Amino acid sequence: MENKYIPLSEEEFIELKGNLEGIKAFLPEHLMGHFWEKCNRIRGERINQPCGCSSAAGLWGDCVAVLRKFVNERS
Repeated sequence: MENKYIPLSEEEFIELKGNLEGIKAFLPEHLMGHFWEKCNRIRGERINQPCGCSSAAGLWGDCVAVLRKFVNERS
C-alpha cells in the first residue's frame, strides 16, 4: 500500500493538519521551524528559513499555502 502522505509520515501529516487548522493571519513563532521544515520537504528544496519579521511575510504566506494545498489534496 502506497503512503499518500509522502514525503511525510502519516503521523506528521496528522500533526501538520491539526496545526494548520488554527492558523489564520498570524503564524506563531513556535511553529515556524516546524512549518518551514515540512514545506522544504514537500517542495523537495533546501531553502534557509526566513526571519519572522514583516518583510518575510510573503515567504511565510507561500509556505503556508504550500502546506494547505498538500493537506487539502490528501484529506
